[in-house]
Amino acid sequence: MTEEYYIESLISMLKKDMEKDYLKGTTKRDAHPKTLGLLKAEFKVMEGLPEELKVGLFKEAKSYKSFIRISSSSPKVEGDDKKDARGFAIKLIGVKGKKVLEDEKYTQDFILLSNEVFPFRNLKSFHDLVYARDNGKLPLYLVKNILKGNLPNLIKLSLVPKNQTSPFDISYFSTTAYKFSDKIVRYSIVPRSHIKSKIPKAGGASYLSNNMQKALDNGKIIFDFKIQFKKPNMKDDPSVVWNKKISPYIKVAEIIIDKQSVMDKRRNELAEKLSFNVGHSLIEHTPIGEFNRARMKIYTELSKFRHLRNDEKMLEPTISDFNSI
Repeated sequence: MTEEYYIESLISMLKKDMEKDYLKGTTKRDAHPKTLGLLKAEFKVMEGLPEELKVGLFKEAKSYKSFIRISSSSPKVEGDDKKDARGFAIKLIGVKGKKVLEDEKYTQDFILLSNEVFPFRNLKSFHDLVYARDNGKLPLYLVKNILKGNLPNLIKLSLVPKNQTSPFDISYFSTTAYKFSDKIVRYSIVPRSHIKSKIPKAGGASYLSNNMQKALDNGKIIFDFKIQFKKPNMKDDPSVVWNKKISPYIKVAEIIIDKQSVMDKRRNELAEKLSFNVGHSLIEHTPIGEFNRARMKIYTELSKFRHLRNDEKMLEPTISDFNSI
């Protein structure tokens, strides 16, 4: 089967899942449907970067108004006390330059996950899991993969869901690779605060959002945005960690989140209207690899499908949208 086959098959299966799970007018994302918070932030490119780091978005020291959608990855909306992976999707506003996808003209998206690697070696393995899940064949899928020697990746998959103290307390990773001019990098963001939240004894369906609000009530939250260069002999496989001793992460920007409300009706509504896509990117930071090629097309098609079912127009946010909430 070809890469295109797996992409089109995934789009078809995920659309059917969305139709099954949601009535028209209430359709949420196929993955990461639960918004834990929509935040306003400053994405600040550092001053004095060495010349080899002055690429694309990072050519000059500059601040960009940004939206951040923090989410839970489960395809079902569940309480925060359920173990899960979390997403940290950043959308910079007012970014000029030629883009990979042109449905948004002036944005730059970075999509990161709380797991350091994507627990699938290739697109086929991910497709086969979704197919097995949707067709009641998950036990057979697991047995087959164990027999094929894929137990390490199944273990990685089982370790992804966790109970975190707060989305502000953990690091996030791109898992997949991107161009950095003529080089290749992965992204990561690391929290700067040494003050950590606690998981309430009683848990709670919204404790992650509540802990974010408590943290912001006490002051700004800062993350360091870092890149890691791919060195010779490092694998393109997104299920493999790149050695940090051989290629340490390098800070190139800061994400500054000032005191604000984490969730309210207007923020919830805007979070549902926004579309995040790894292809909303400057050409210098083109997403690479089969997973990213699949994500660009799948995210585009499913976002269109979601907006159509909800009778909403696609929205590219502007500074006016940023200032309105």
